[in-house]
Amino acid sequence: MIRFSAQDKARITAAIHAAEKGTSGEFVAVVARASDHYVLLPLLWSAIAALLFPGACLLARVSVTWVHLYQIQLLIFIALAVLLLSVPGLHLKLIPRRVKHAHASRLARAQFYEQGVQLTPHHSGVLFFVSLAERYVEIVADKGIHAKLGEARWRGIIEKFVGQVSRGRVVDGFVDAIGACGAAMAEHYPPDPSNTDELSDGLIELV
Repeated sequence: MIRFSAQDKARITAAIHAAEKGTSGEFVAVVARASDHYVLLPLLWSAIAALLFPGACLLARVSVTWVHLYQIQLLIFIALAVLLLSVPGLHLKLIPRRVKHAHASRLARAQFYEQGVQLTPHHSGVLFFVSLAERYVEIVADKGIHAKLGEARWRGIIEKFVGQVSRGRVVDGFVDAIGACGAAMAEHYPPDPSNTDELSDGLIELV
């Protein structure tokens, strides 16, 4: 799992400060180790495997008493559940990508409100979100920002961010995406001397 050094965090903070100098936009960077613990699905897979065991015995014509069958089912469930939940990252491979991305997207949007990004005076807050376990990236912007920047420019920023994160260059992804978004927003959200910076400028880590 990626660890963020003091230098990494300083780079992201510097990128936010630099971007905010040219625009009234305010930027927040959030990284999550994982967007969910995904406990239920590993337990479900373990239960399915245990329930299928009697059928396998019938097909193999293995004679087992119902007491022993129950005991073996219980052992199968416990062993698989412990294995899937104790080995880091193993159970994530059994979870469909769309499920993982749905959980990550839900967390990104929850963080948009939890960090108060929607409360900026000019409605110019942008949240840059990465969930490491799901390899998921999302930029959540306040109302109107997406439309003003245009689909092509917005998509370009996101695609570059996704590309860098997928290659393990998470800090570079944050720095470049923040810089690109700040430059694009400067055209529509000029600096406001009376605007006070009320949001966190450092990398927010969710564990």
